[in-house]
Amino acid sequence: MADYKILHLRYASEGYTSDTYKAERKVVHQRCADRLLGLCRLNTGIYCKAGQHVASLTYIVPPEYTNTLSVLQDRAPFKSMKEVEQVFREEFGQHPLDLFREFEPVPMAAASLAQVHRAVTMDGRLAAVKVQYNNVSRLFKSDMWTMQTLSDMVGFLFPEFELGWIVTEFKDNLTSEFDFTNEARNGEATKERFKNRSDFYVPEIYWDLSSKKILTMEFIDGVKVNDVEALKKLGVSPKWVRTTLLEVFAEMMYQHGVVHCDPHAGNILITKDQFTGKCQFVLLDHGLYRTLDETFRFNYCQLWRALILNDQDLLNRASGNIGIPENYVSFIPLIFIQRPANANQKIGEGMTTEQKQEVRSSLKNVTMAEVFEFLEILPRDMLLVFRTINLTRGIHQQLGGENVERFHINALFATKGVWSETRQEEHDRRVRREQRRRDRLNGRFGAIASWWYGSQDDKDENSSEATRAHGMQLGLGPRNRWYLFGDTPTFYRSLGYLWDTFSMRWRLWVGEGLLRIWLWWTGKDVAKAIS
Repeated sequence: MADYKILHLRYASEGYTSDTYKAERKVVHQRCADRLLGLCRLNTGIYCKAGQHVASLTYIVPPEYTNTLSVLQDRAPFKSMKEVEQVFREEFGQHPLDLFREFEPVPMAAASLAQVHRAVTMDGRLAAVKVQYNNVSRLFKSDMWTMQTLSDMVGFLFPEFELGWIVTEFKDNLTSEFDFTNEARNGEATKERFKNRSDFYVPEIYWDLSSKKILTMEFIDGVKVNDVEALKKLGVSPKWVRTTLLEVFAEMMYQHGVVHCDPHAGNILITKDQFTGKCQFVLLDHGLYRTLDETFRFNYCQLWRALILNDQDLLNRASGNIGIPENYVSFIPLIFIQRPANANQKIGEGMTTEQKQEVRSSLKNVTMAEVFEFLEILPRDMLLVFRTINLTRGIHQQLGGENVERFHINALFATKGVWSETRQEEHDRRVRREQRRRDRLNGRFGAIASWWYGSQDDKDENSSEATRAHGMQLGLGPRNRWYLFGDTPTFYRSLGYLWDTFSMRWRLWVGEGLLRIWLWWTGKDVAKAIS
């Protein structure tokens, strides 16, 4: 805070728009980011988690901070084996080697709240053992009080920077991560929701070796998702990886409404079977999920459809239903598809020089206080979406992806999300099907009816006993599937989905392609000619 105050005082008479001030501000950004990194490494635990959280706020925090603090995502400081043994004694009353045939004392990875050791179970299975740091939960209240007090001081000394809501959001998200049994259940529920994707995988949980502070799971030997050279050596196409990445998180946001909140590169591995050549997208660290409000999920789908179809009326309605004030709606296209609301050029193309000047002119009078006010009044679900989009977009760009590819996938899954089955509809359907199952199983042809109506969820190989115990899934039989598309529950909604998908694909591919060919043939400027 003192560093920035001194900078402001030095340039008070000269003004804050000069190139000299901006260059000096970058130096101060980097110096303060280095200080914060040192603070996180010194205090570890929740401070490392806070550093990771700041590193993910790429839509608001300067790149000097996000780039510097991003090293905490998979290179956080780790604890000694003595502390690990203490946690095992508290949780199981035994030494690690009493429970495992082998247990490597040096962790293979260290995160903010825990570190991961490689081990071999007594029956010979290779395992990854996640051990929570012993004092993290104990110091939680005092650490959060410290962060809240400091953020209040920032707000007092710099009134245009109101950071209290960020600390509150961070605190609310963090409390659920201290119980590793929640993480295990989240992982199994996610595996269940994606069971129709053979290229998606979540490691198996070893429940008999897990507790609130220790999580033992199947060991996965894979390549980090953004390591392009390693992917090529493995024989995996970066295009397949980035497409799968976008599809998985789009399905979470637009259809499931249950979103993994920490999709940084350290939590995603890519594997390839050396015999079958099959590639898999492996998602790790399921400690923090958020269930989106159903109204928000539906209107967020409509918002993306409006952006792609350039439908201003639909954009206004969807934004209003989400809770975005009318005077901020014009910024939504800039945030999501990086072009102004009145743009007519091909989706995915950069802004023209005239458009950039227009945007700069419109933003010239916007203060940082207004930016923070905008972020503060947004629904918490929207802030989560911002975070997830920014993390996945960064990985997508590292893999050589272009914006147009990201827009297309989001548009198609948003269309599917408008017509797909809601969580309440799914729950009601399961209740009805369970009642129908009981009625039919008591009849003469009970076994055949059970198969025909897809009621044998106890034989579902993709869900564990713990998942089934929470009623996560009832199977769907062939009679209820052959005429339905896009995960829709009724034939009428299947028709709506098919029509919307056709319209969206026409807009994304055929319409724009034919228009550009005609403009090229007539020799007209594409950006100016499209109306």
